[in-house]
Order: sequence, then C-alpha cells, then structure tokens
Amino acid sequence: MTTFSEFLKHPISADELVSSQRVPPAARPFQGERAGLFSRVSADVLDVIAVSTVMVGAYFGLLAAEFILFPGVRLVQPSPYLFLAIGYFVMWMYWTYSWATTGRTFGKGVMGLRIVNAHDGKVRWGVAAARSAFCLVLVPGILWVIVSNQNRSIQDVVLRTSVIHDWGGVRRKWTSS
Repeated sequence: MTTFSEFLKHPISADELVSSQRVPPAARPFQGERAGLFSRVSADVLDVIAVSTVMVGAYFGLLAAEFILFPGVRLVQPSPYLFLAIGYFVMWMYWTYSWATTGRTFGKGVMGLRIVNAHDGKVRWGVAAARSAFCLVLVPGILWVIVSNQNRSIQDVVLRTSVIHDWGGVRRKWTSS
C-alpha cells in the first residue's frame, strides 16, 4: 500500500492505478508483450466452441420452428457443406466485428489477449476482415509463431498486426520491425 507522502513523491496516473488492480500480479510482467502459441490457440479453440454452439443452437431452433409450423412434414435437410460454409461465414463475421471494435473475441478476452495494429492501436475494419479471412483460409499460419522471434503468425506479418497480452490495463509499448 502506498502512503500519501509516497504518492506525492512518485505520483501515478489513474490508468496505472486501475490497471494495476485489474491485472493479476503474476501476469503484470507479460502485460503488453506478444502472445505465444499456446495462449493464441487456446483462445481460438474457445472461439470455435462458441461459434459452434451458436450454430448448433440455431439449427435446433430451426428444427423446432419447423416442427411447430409444419407438424408431420419434414422439409429438406441442409447439406453438411452448406452448414459448414455458413459456420465459416459466421466465424468470419464474428472475428471481423470483434477485432475491429474491441480487438478481442470471447476467447481472447478469457485468455487476456488483444489484436493490435503496428502502432499498438485498434485494428481497422478492412484489416480485421482480411485477417479473419486469412485466419480461416490459412489455419496453419499460426504455427509461424513457433519460429518467429517476434511471436507473430503469418497473418500478423502480412497484415502488420500482433496479438498481445492485455488484461484491460495500460499496455507496455513494443517496437515493430
């Protein structure tokens, strides 16, 4: 606990005070640093589970509506490929919207991660859309994190983005190259 006289000698900003209370003590050294493979994959798995749950729920909702509106009549079963294509589209929309507005998805929020541009700022809509399409098409691109000395995937390198540890507080500035 800082005394008032110590605070007057070394004042801290309100942002630093709030962020120091929100960031877990063990995580503070990593705040603002680029995320590694495990935390990124864990966040993406959580996102896939979330979108899959929404898709399955929507499918069962349509089945229930069909049963109520047309009892005893079985309408055409959708193709599994159509269902998969719709799932990819929903995932693309979800990632694009989340990265362009807050920089994080549900999974990234749980893991304390955020997508940022080269200047440590919010990603623009076009970049977010391109990054989400790139992530869906080139899934193994995330493995580049293993060999990259900057912990950046192929998508990050091409689009000049990064995934950083950010628990909602003040971020440490890093240099991009």
